[in-house]
Amino acid sequence: MLGLARAQAVLVPVLVLFGALASTLGCDWLRRYTDMSDKCLILLRDLGGPITDEEFPLPFPRKLYRLASKSQAPCKLPFVRDSLGHILDVYLQVDASRVGWHAGRVDELLHILHRQKDELSACISPAKPSCFSQKLRRYYRRLTNATLNGTVSGARWELIRSETQMHLQQLHLFVAAM
Repeated sequence: MLGLARAQAVLVPVLVLFGALASTLGCDWLRRYTDMSDKCLILLRDLGGPITDEEFPLPFPRKLYRLASKSQAPCKLPFVRDSLGHILDVYLQVDASRVGWHAGRVDELLHILHRQKDELSACISPAKPSCFSQKLRRYYRRLTNATLNGTVSGARWELIRSETQMHLQQLHLFVAAM
């Protein structure tokens, strides 16, 4: 009887730890992320002409990415999910015909971003708040205000496309390091 109690005392924490890790390690999204990320980057590149080298009016949030990469594991997946969600929200505002982008590629990009966000959401506990949600929301609100400000010019969207490329590349590196 004493052996059974001791075995249970050891087994319960192991099962709890395994359950916590299984939701992240067993997440199908993590296995497909590289392929889906590569597709997003290719679609983004092929939306229009060459991606602009013009300087973006808002500094890239490198500090936020560093903080997220140094954070505990439960903060990392929500950071990626929320980042993808904000990128998706920005691109839902684009009118491809007015900007001069290939509408089919925009739709495919939106589909892949939405799929990544949904599949990642399935890997995260719904009760888990994002550690960086306010900072991300503030950054993307400033991004939209700094570039669009009620205008739909192609030049403004090209700036956003350039900035999006940097975000997708950083997220790709971020996930690879997890």
